Amino acid sequence: MSDKIQDLKNKLIRLTSLDKSFEVFGSESHQYRLNPCLSEAEVSQLEAKYKVTLPTEFCNFLLNVGNGGVGPGYGLIGIDSVELSKMEILGLDFLSLPFCLNEEWNDLDLLQTSNGDAPNAYYDPKLVQGSLLVAEYGCGIEARLVITGEQAGKIWIDDRVGEGGIYPLTCHCAAFFHDDPDIEDNLYESVEEVKEALTFYEWYDNWLNRSISQVVQLM
Repeated sequence: MSDKIQDLKNKLIRLTSLDKSFEVFGSESHQYRLNPCLSEAEVSQLEAKYKVTLPTEFCNFLLNVGNGGVGPGYGLIGIDSVELSKMEILGLDFLSLPFCLNEEWNDLDLLQTSNGDAPNAYYDPKLVQGSLLVAEYGCGIEARLVITGEQAGKIWIDDRVGEGGIYPLTCHCAAFFHDDPDIEDNLYESVEEVKEALTFYEWYDNWLNRSISQVVQLM
């Protein structure tokens, strides 16, 4: 087990012991429980079925920490059979196709584009192909782990339900999502930031650090 994964486990233990009254956003949903880890055989079978290689940090988490449960938003989804079933409707190659974005995207003109009874082009699933849903922040906002393409291993936000588009989850975004989900968006609009998306480990570690800090301040 890597030092990074052990560090996450240590912080999880600390946060769980501190937040007995579930003060952290989403904690009442997961209640600091972890789902059982996957075996190496299970990971290999999944990768073979979907013709992908899972990002190393995510794979190490699945093998050594848990397959979802406690985590950002309403909890880490991990490898979820329900989500995989939804994805398979789009085709078994959905995960293996390259994630097509390298910078934030929000083409609201596509909301006016429709094809008969088909959904508006703005909501085309192809825009998030090559990514896996790993958490939900509420109000339809999804955190997705990119599996393929140049952004592989990074966390992106899909906020098309709120017409916020698709964009990398940066340190700046994490401050918004992990500190106070109810804070006004316009407080962050004018802040310059690096547009680099956080890796899976950086994302999860950011949530742990901010959650621990929040609980300690309340004590």
